[in-house]
Amino acid sequence: MMTLLEQLPLWNHAAIRVLDIRRSILQASESVQGFRLPASAFLFAVTGEARIVIDGIEHIADRCYVCHAGKGAMVDIIQVEEPFDYYFIFYKAVLVLPTRKELLRVYNDNNPFHMHYGFAPAYPLGLLTRMEQMHAYWLLDGELEKFHVRALFHHLVYDLLQQLYAIEGATTIQPDYVTQTIHYMEEYYADPLSLQDLAHALGCNERKLQRLFKEKLRIGPMEYLIQIRMNHAQTMLLNTNVPLKIIAESVGYGDSYYFSRAFKKHCGVSPLYFRQNRRISASYMSRYSIGSANNVSYNNDCDNHYQQVDGGVFGMNRSKSSVLAVSLMLSLILLLSACSTGNSVGNNSGGASPTAASSNNVSSSTNAPTAQPAYPVVIKHMKGETTLEQHPSKIAVLDTKFVDQLVTLNEQPAGSVKAAADKSDFPAYLMDKLTDVKLLGTRDEPNLEAILAMEPDLIICTEFQEEVYESLSKIAPTIMLDFNEDWRDTLATFGKIVGKSEEANVVLEQYNEKTTKLKAELKAKLGDQTVALIRPRDEGIRIHAPGHRAASILYNDLGLSAPEQVLAQTDTAYQVPLEALPEVGADHYFLVQDDMFKAIVEEFQQTDTWKNIDAVKNNQVYDVDSNVWIAYYGPIAINMVVDRVAEVFLGTP
Repeated sequence: MMTLLEQLPLWNHAAIRVLDIRRSILQASESVQGFRLPASAFLFAVTGEARIVIDGIEHIADRCYVCHAGKGAMVDIIQVEEPFDYYFIFYKAVLVLPTRKELLRVYNDNNPFHMHYGFAPAYPLGLLTRMEQMHAYWLLDGELEKFHVRALFHHLVYDLLQQLYAIEGATTIQPDYVTQTIHYMEEYYADPLSLQDLAHALGCNERKLQRLFKEKLRIGPMEYLIQIRMNHAQTMLLNTNVPLKIIAESVGYGDSYYFSRAFKKHCGVSPLYFRQNRRISASYMSRYSIGSANNVSYNNDCDNHYQQVDGGVFGMNRSKSSVLAVSLMLSLILLLSACSTGNSVGNNSGGASPTAASSNNVSSSTNAPTAQPAYPVVIKHMKGETTLEQHPSKIAVLDTKFVDQLVTLNEQPAGSVKAAADKSDFPAYLMDKLTDVKLLGTRDEPNLEAILAMEPDLIICTEFQEEVYESLSKIAPTIMLDFNEDWRDTLATFGKIVGKSEEANVVLEQYNEKTTKLKAELKAKLGDQTVALIRPRDEGIRIHAPGHRAASILYNDLGLSAPEQVLAQTDTAYQVPLEALPEVGADHYFLVQDDMFKAIVEEFQQTDTWKNIDAVKNNQVYDVDSNVWIAYYGPIAINMVVDRVAEVFLGTP
């Protein structure tokens, strides 16, 4: 327990502001439950009897009673037997810097403004009079009156502390920051939360909060937050048919890509696999029991998903009417054309039925590849297995990175979706290699009518098209690949699909040789200088951690060093306000830009905060294109990323 003499220097040296004074009366059988203190507070019971529980610690208030607790503490007032009259005084106290190191140490170790205690004052009348005066002046809401309230508050605190420390056996305890943080995370898990956000919400030092979690639970607060989110996600996956994108947003992930990656890392399987198998094993569940679900909030911040396309706006939920219309159209077409359908590519266990070859359709046979030994080939995917009997001649791809994969193997799609943030229909760096490719909508809003019209003999999609998979399968055999899969594994699959596995292996060998050589050169040139990949957004600046697929090229393939703050992140990315960017402390920044957020970038670049960043002053911020670095996750784009890094640091074109 702190002594009065230890507390007083901190009260004397703090800047104190009274935030609010409230008076309430609970009638018999009424209660207050789950009230989180928005600031440090004194609760002064005037009349009546009740049980006050603060973070699990019980106080019996009979007539006059005083409690104190810090920001974030959870308060319940229960078992009210008769009208219970009480005041709340909310205040904020901040230690004024600079100050003596010894005083700062005491403040960090035993912050009196967050301490929890309760007692029955020996001389309550003087305290009650001062409380009534403060409340009366506060209601007048004038500047002079509030100044008077501040003076009365100092007197009140003096009297309270004097009486508290005169009680034999009186104790004060530090708040249970871990419990408070868990309660906070259970309530706000759907919001974008960082360690800094949690520490600020509870009025605790970030390092201290991290240390306390490690000591009590052996994991950090952000890891615990992920567990909360994954438990809620598991419940939604098992008990609802809500699309993956909505589930991701409902548990605090702005992009399904980040969510799927985090889910697989935490649970051992992808969200789609988890939902399909409808079973929960001990290895998939979190190690701790987490609280109940809360209301969800939506955050559309993501890396390669944009709501705005060509001046229009897509809604958060896809339209079901177009899917239904196309399904009816498909059923009719399949019924009428069952005897005249062209050659089938293969057998799809996921729902696509092969059709018999027609003698009227032989035009494509003369163009079939001569490398017949590559077929038949079985392609394993997220919906089962698909057997390809021959080289598919008309492939529809429903993710932009698949265009890159095909072109890498000297193939091209017959149709593709576009990246919503890109002005061009298809990747600009591939346009000279593409001929007569049909536009099939966007990744999140594929145009089923356009897909049907192009008459593909194979469709390749990801779990983003889960809602329309059955409809796609009625059009043509459909292979569903994991959106989060490493591009190297995807390339190997495409090599099998088009009968060019050897060519795919050559591409991978060349990439490995290239990056191995560059890694050594970059290490020799940069040493321990750090690099960060950042992307300004409306809400702040997104910083990509090593787990992010684009950042992994920098940190894993090329061996560049990440700042400590970035390395500490367990998620694939995190967001900070512009004011916090200097704390990242990277020597070099790759600044990801696109047309959608161009104005935001320009606005940031005009601020003093941006101009005073060391990397900016040293001309060590490098613009890069979001479509190449983020959206087009294929071998050609990735080699362009590697070449850009070599150009920046080594001067090689």
